[in-house]
Amino acid sequence: MPFEDLSDDDENQSNLGDEALDELAGTLSGDSKPESADESTLADDPDRTNEDGTVTEVPEYDPQSEPAFPTAKAQTQHSIYCLPDTWEAIDGSSGLLFEAEITLRRNGYDAVQKRELHNAILRAAAETLTAEDIAEAFVSTRDERANGVLLHDDS
Repeated sequence: MPFEDLSDDDENQSNLGDEALDELAGTLSGDSKPESADESTLADDPDRTNEDGTVTEVPEYDPQSEPAFPTAKAQTQHSIYCLPDTWEAIDGSSGLLFEAEITLRRNGYDAVQKRELHNAILRAAAETLTAEDIAEAFVSTRDERANGVLLHDDS
């Protein structure tokens, strides 16, 4: 079936409106700057200083209830291509990211976003895996392919 790898996006698309509203609510919710920020520090930050020299107040960030980065600021670097079994193990109904989301929610984190989970798994892999680990997994997949077809046509 063409574009079957896009079927996972149905769930994400239903949440796009909710994410946008959550982000909008997050930008409107905080009207004061963080208590720890002093005026001189904020005045030195060009992102927080207006053309007339006044300091723009930045809403306080709550890591328990707000995403780490907004959708509009996210930069997709590359698509990730993988075999169905690999994707199921990572982002399936009982995959690593599902378990991680459950753990985060039990620990009081709200608004757990797929983009944050995808970033977290790539970050964890980058910090933990070596080039040799990746090369070994690569060779393993090639060996599996030599023993039979890894993708089957459903037609």
